[in-house]
Amino acid sequence: MDVIFDILVVLIAAKAAAEIADRIGIPAVVGEIAAGLIIGPSLLGLVEVNEVLHTLAELGVILLLLEVGMEMDLGELRKVGKSSLLVATIGVAVPFGAGYLVIAAFNGSGTEALFVGAALTATSVGITARVFGDLRALATVEARTVLGAAVADDVMGLVILTVVTRIATQGSVSLGSILVVIGSALGFLFIAIPVARTIAPPIFSVVARQSRSAGTLVAIALAFTLGLAELAQLANLAPIIGAFVAGLALTKTQQSSKIRNELAPLGHIFIPVFFLQIGIDADIKAFTEPRALLIGGALVLVGVLGKLVAAAGMFGSVGDKMLVGIGMIPRGEVGLIFATLGLKEGIFGEETYASMLIVVLLTTVMTPPWLRSRYLKVNKRRRTAEDEFSLSEDATRGLGTYTIVDGKVTILREPEEVSALAGALHVSRMCDEHTPSEALLKWMSELPSGARRLDGDAQREYLAVVRGGSSGAWRTLLVTGVLARTTPEIAELLEHRLQVAFDPLNATQLTTLESVRNSTAIAFNEHADAIVVAALALDATQDSGMSTVSIARRTASRLGLSVEQQEVAATLARDVRLLDASARRVDALSEQTVVQLALHSGSTAYVRGLQALTLAHTQAESHDARRIEALADAIAEVLHRPELASGAQAECERRISEASLGLDAALAERIRTAPPTFILANDAETLRDIARLLQPPIGKNDVRANVVAIEDQFSVVFTARDRVGLIARETRALLESACSVSSASAVTWPDGIAVATYRVHSQNPPSAERLSQAVRDSIVAPLTVVPLPGATTEFDNESSPSWTRCSVEAIDREGFLHRVTSAFAAAGINVHSASVSTVNGHAVDEFEVSDAKGNKLDTKTQLRLETILEHGTAVRVQRARGRR
Repeated sequence: MDVIFDILVVLIAAKAAAEIADRIGIPAVVGEIAAGLIIGPSLLGLVEVNEVLHTLAELGVILLLLEVGMEMDLGELRKVGKSSLLVATIGVAVPFGAGYLVIAAFNGSGTEALFVGAALTATSVGITARVFGDLRALATVEARTVLGAAVADDVMGLVILTVVTRIATQGSVSLGSILVVIGSALGFLFIAIPVARTIAPPIFSVVARQSRSAGTLVAIALAFTLGLAELAQLANLAPIIGAFVAGLALTKTQQSSKIRNELAPLGHIFIPVFFLQIGIDADIKAFTEPRALLIGGALVLVGVLGKLVAAAGMFGSVGDKMLVGIGMIPRGEVGLIFATLGLKEGIFGEETYASMLIVVLLTTVMTPPWLRSRYLKVNKRRRTAEDEFSLSEDATRGLGTYTIVDGKVTILREPEEVSALAGALHVSRMCDEHTPSEALLKWMSELPSGARRLDGDAQREYLAVVRGGSSGAWRTLLVTGVLARTTPEIAELLEHRLQVAFDPLNATQLTTLESVRNSTAIAFNEHADAIVVAALALDATQDSGMSTVSIARRTASRLGLSVEQQEVAATLARDVRLLDASARRVDALSEQTVVQLALHSGSTAYVRGLQALTLAHTQAESHDARRIEALADAIAEVLHRPELASGAQAECERRISEASLGLDAALAERIRTAPPTFILANDAETLRDIARLLQPPIGKNDVRANVVAIEDQFSVVFTARDRVGLIARETRALLESACSVSSASAVTWPDGIAVATYRVHSQNPPSAERLSQAVRDSIVAPLTVVPLPGATTEFDNESSPSWTRCSVEAIDREGFLHRVTSAFAAAGINVHSASVSTVNGHAVDEFEVSDAKGNKLDTKTQLRLETILEHGTAVRVQRARGRR
C-alpha cells in the first residue's frame, strides 16, 4: 500500500506542479523537480526513494527520448554531425580538466579529482529535450546539435567513467577493456539505427493490418522501444539512447502519427515522474555544510562555463552558440548516477557527494528557464531581424551577399549558379521593408537556366517566405518571374489577381496567410508548415474558381513536405469552413457532432491548426470566434479524454470488442468493418442484435426486420441487399403499419449489405414479419414519388466532413418522410441519417446525404431534388445495386 500511496502522491504532485508552473510562466520541468524536492525525503517526506518510482521514472525518460526521436529528421541530424561531435568533445574535455583542478585546489586526492572531473562531463539529454519539446523547437539546428552532442557525450562519458572507476577501484585499466567499451557503444549506434529503420516499416504495416484488439499497435511500438533500450544497455550505453534510436525508426513507418497520438497519454503520465524523481533523490540537507557549498559553487561555475565553451565546436555553423551551450549544461539523472557511484565505491566522502548534488540540482534547475528565455529571445530576433541578412552569414551559406543602399536592396555578390534560386528567394524577404534596386531585379529576372529546380536550400528558402514574407516579397518574386519558376500555379493565380485588382499594391496581400502566421496556435503545431501552405493556397485561389485542395497539395509537394503533410495541407484547405459552419448549428456541441468531427480530425494538432486557419480565413467576429473556439475545445477534449485513451477511435474499438463477444468470426468481422459513426451511434447490445440479424447470409431479395421496445418508442431495424429506393420502401412499410418515425440512420457495407435503424412511435408493437414482408413485396414494384408542393429545402456542404446536410420543411402531412425519401431515391441520392421534428404544424426533417458516388451533392443534383419534390415522378426498379 505504501508504494500505491507514493504513486498517488507523485502523479498528483506532477500535474499540480505543471499547472502551477504554466500559470506563473516557468518551464514545467522546473516545477516538477521542485515538487519532487517538496514531497521527497528532503522536506515533507510524503514519498520515499524506492525501486517502483525509479522504474516509472526510467519508463518516463524512455518515452521522452522516444518522442524526441520521432520528432527528429535523421538527415537533418547528420548535417550537424560534425558540429555535434566537436561540441561533445569540448564539452567533455573542458569540464573534466576544470573539475579536476577544483578538487585538487581543495586538497582532494588525485582519484577523487579524476572522478569528480569525470562526473562533470555528463549531460542529461532528457532535461534539454523536454524543454526543446515543450517549445516545439526540436527541429531547430540548435536542438539537433545538442541531441547529437548528447549521444556522443554519452559514449565519451561511458569510456571516462569506465577508466576512472577501474583506476579508483583496481589501480589500473587495460587498453583492451577501453576498446571493448568503445567498440560495443559505437557498434550499437552504427548497426542499430539502419537496421531498426529498415525493419520497422514492414513490421508495423503487418501489425496494423492484422491486429484487431484495441491498443495492439501502441503496445508493439512500446515493446520495440524497450527492446532497443535493452540492447543499448547491453552495449553499455544508457537505455534512453536505444529509445532515441527507436523513435528515429518509428518515424519512418506509415503508422507514425497514430503511434505518436496513442503514446501521448502514456507520456503525460510517466514523463513528469522522471523529473519528480530527480527532486526526490536529491538530499538538500547536505547543502548546509559551508565547505560543501563552497566546493559545490566552484564546481557549478566551472561546470557551466565548460559547457558554454563547448559551443565553440559550432564554429562555421549556423545556429545560436549560446543556446547550444546552455542546452549542454544540465547534469540531471546522469550526474546523480556518477555521484552515487563515487560514494558507493568509497572514492569520495559525504562532503564531496553533497557538492556533487549541488552541481546536479543547480544545473538541472537553472537550465530550463535559461534555455527557454534564450530560445524565445533568439526566435524573436530571428523573426524581427531575419530580413536584415547578415552579410557574413549569407556568404557562409553561399546564397550571395546583399545590403541596403539608399533605402534599396542591392546585390553585392551573386551566389553560384546552383544556389541562385535559393539566393533569390532568400533576398526577396528584404523587399518587404525596402524597395528592390534595378540591379537586383535584373539579376533575379535573369537567373541562369540551371537555377530552376526547387529543392534543398531553395525549398527551405521558399518555406521561409511562406512563413515570414509579406506583400513586398511576393510582389518581387512575381514580377521577376522567380515565382513562375518555383510554383507556376501560385504565380498564375497571383498574376490573375494583379490584373483584376482595383489596387495592384494589394494584389499580393495574402491576408489569410499573414493572419494565420500571427496565431499562437500554430507556433508549436506539428502541422505548422502544412497550415501556412493551406493558407497560401486559400489566398491564391480566392475568386479564381481553381481547386484550393489541389493547389495546396501540389504546393506542399513542390516545397518538399512529407506525403503525410501534403495530405494535411490539402485536407485543411478543404475543411476551412467546416468548424465555422458546424459551430453555427444548433447541435454544434452535441456528442454526435463533436465525436464525428473528432474522428475526422484525428489529432488535436489538426483541430488547433484548422481552428487557426478558419479564424484567419473567415476573419470571424468575436462572437463567432468564441463559438468556433468552443467547438474546437470540445473536439480536443474528446481526442484527449483519458477514458477514451487516444480519443474517439479507441471508443470505437472498445465498442467493437464488447459487441463481438460471443459472436462467430464472420459476424464479428461485420461489426469491425462498420463505419465509425455507425458504431458510435449504437450501443454494444444493439450492434450484436444487428449482427445476428445478418445470419444466415442475406439473399438477393431477402429483407429482415427486428423490433425492440425502448421506453415509449420502438427500434425497428431493417437489413437487406442495397438497392435504389430501399430506404423509401422501408419508410412506406412503416407508414402502412401506422408507425411515426422520429429518427433514422443507415449504413451500407462494401459487399452491399444495408442496415437501417428507425426510432418510431406506434400505438401497437409493429410486427417484424409484416414489415419485412411489406418491404419484400414493394421491391418488385415501381416506386412512385408523391409531390410535396411548397416544400423548402436547404443544403449545407460545409458543416459535415463527409456528407451534405439537407433539411426539408413543409406543412406536416401523413407519409411526409416517405415522400421525401422517395424523392431522394428518384434523384439518385443516398440517405445516411435522418431526424424528424414537427414545429407548429410544420414538418422539419434533417438528413445527411450524398450522391451515388458518395460525394457531397453538387448544384445540379440539388436542383433535381427540388424539382422532384415539387412535381413528383416514378422510379423504375433497377437491377444494378445502388446506394439508398
